[in-house]
This record gives sequence, C-alpha cells and structure tokens, in this order.
Amino acid sequence: MLNWKNFILFTLISLLAGCSCSKEERLLSPTEMWYKATEFDPSTELVFVADTPEGRARRVLCSQYRAEGCIEGSGKRIKVRLVELLVIQYDSEKNACKAALEVGQWYAYNWLFDDVTNEPVLEDYVQKGFEAKKPVSAEDCSKL
Repeated sequence: MLNWKNFILFTLISLLAGCSCSKEERLLSPTEMWYKATEFDPSTELVFVADTPEGRARRVLCSQYRAEGCIEGSGKRIKVRLVELLVIQYDSEKNACKAALEVGQWYAYNWLFDDVTNEPVLEDYVQKGFEAKKPVSAEDCSKL
C-alpha cells in the first residue's frame, strides 16, 4: 500500500528541485518591442532615415554608444506625439542599463531609450509604456 505522506513529500521535493532560483532575463525582440510600443500608444511611428548624407547622419549606430553588448543594426528613431526618441537593442538588460547610465538616459528590458530625459512626453511614454528606469549609479545595473 502506498504511503501518502511519503508520496506527497516526494512530489514536493521533486517540484522544488525542478524550480530554477535564478532571476529570469528580461529580453524583448524587436517585434515584441514594437508591439509593446504601439499597444501603449497606437500613434507611435517608426521614423525612416533616407539613404542620403543627411539621412545617414541621423542613423542610430552602436558606435555612438560605448557600452558593450549593443546589437548592430538595431538602432531606430521612433516618433511619439511629435517628439522623436532613439531606441537601441542590447544583448542583456544589464548592458542596456550600463548604456543608459553612461548617457544619462532610460532603459527597459534589453533596450536603451535615448534623447528622453527632460522631454516630459517621452519620459511619460517610456515609464508608463515600458516601466523604464533611469539608473543613477553602477550599483543599479550590477543588481541585474
């Protein structure tokens, strides 16, 4: 006959042993990022940059940011309520945080939001739409 106490104990131990205690990385793909952006504010627009000398000067490139982990070709300009911000993808939330700290801007998930600080419309957008944070010290990023 099966001892129910032992069975329940075995089941609980098995469940606990199978659980991961590590913090799950918060990553968004470009598609997930765009979905989140337009879900929060449907008027959000992607700003296309022309292949002209003036347009190329407006591109968002990893070389403009010193923090490691920047994903080449991921930089975009987004227009929110007539104001532009820059977004660029990183390989981890920690690296996005480090980049935000370096330029004094905002990050959420594995994305840096640049040209946001001191623009109330954009600060509201990234805080409410993405729960973005503005790191104030290296400690803020080391916790991730």
